[in-house]
Amino acid sequence: VNYADIPADELSDVKARFFREAEAAGKLSHPRIVTIYDMGEDHDMAYIAMELLKGKDLTHYCVKNNLLPLKRVLRIVGAVAEALGYAHSQEVVHRDIKPANIILLEDDQVKVADFGIARVMSSSKTQTGIIFGTPNYMSPEQVAGKKVDGRSDLFSLGVVFYELLTGARPFKGDNLTALLYAVSNTDYTPILDLAPKTPPCCVEVVERLLSKGVTKRYQSASQIIKDIHSCQQAVR
Repeated sequence: VNYADIPADELSDVKARFFREAEAAGKLSHPRIVTIYDMGEDHDMAYIAMELLKGKDLTHYCVKNNLLPLKRVLRIVGAVAEALGYAHSQEVVHRDIKPANIILLEDDQVKVADFGIARVMSSSKTQTGIIFGTPNYMSPEQVAGKKVDGRSDLFSLGVVFYELLTGARPFKGDNLTALLYAVSNTDYTPILDLAPKTPPCCVEVVERLLSKGVTKRYQSASQIIKDIHSCQQAVR
């Protein structure tokens, strides 16, 4: 965070939020989550030092001509679900799950990065009416500016899963307003219309992840992991 880019009257609040978020992310210790080693200030800048990763983020594998084999996709989604399940157990919500924040390493391991805008669920500082995240991957409750929990991350994971299977985004819009409306109100193109060979078990997982209503969605990452495992058995 470069302090020069922040209005003077907001600086103290931004600094406090940055270090609060960095502390929340720093307490996470899991093989599927990028490790944070240090955080601090240097002159007019606040920084987070984290482990160096060698690999590519998933944006490379969310385009039609560069999709990964189904078995790898299932393994990646399962790995991200493991990371989220752990983070949620520590009362940390990522809030910005998207392909660019999921790294596939050279040794084929998976790391979830950038808990930089994560919020501690139980924090009294959490405000409603403020949107954090990337529009294409936001949950309906994020779009509405509501206080979110781990189930919002699971919706975002559903968007990523959809892209890994089809090479297309489920929610689109010509402008931000149209996009946010689509996330909250519009049905996406069925997976089988775009990727006819997708196994039914994958379609069912994505459909449940992308439920608009939070109570109809998976309620925990452990439920997803169980269904992904069953799907892996079915597609062998």
